[in-house]
Amino acid sequence: MSVTSVKSQRIQPGENPAASSSAAAARIIQKEERLVRMVVAIAAIFIVSYIPTCIMLLCYVVLNEFNPFGVYRRLLIVSGNIISLGQPISGSVNIIIYYKMASKFRSVFRRLVHLDRQEQE
Repeated sequence: MSVTSVKSQRIQPGENPAASSSAAAARIIQKEERLVRMVVAIAAIFIVSYIPTCIMLLCYVVLNEFNPFGVYRRLLIVSGNIISLGQPISGSVNIIIYYKMASKFRSVFRRLVHLDRQEQE
């Protein structure tokens, strides 16, 4: 935050120092709000994708027959397949969230994938 505030508080010639510091503070607050939204979204997706794993582990502890050789073996296989899909989906969605919400990530990604024609020339 201190590095961002130092960069943001540079005063251009002819500017009012009080106006530029309040504008810089507003930009910092806006960046922090975007960062908080992004972190909350990523955390929520992570939690939602691991709920099936927690439920399966709870069933494994509570139910004696919830094992590969027990009565609930088919349910164990189905829940294992659902769990194996949830984690890659979580990782894929995280990349999309980073791309939409982080401007630096977006610019580096576009440069790496050669989507920015202007920067290549």
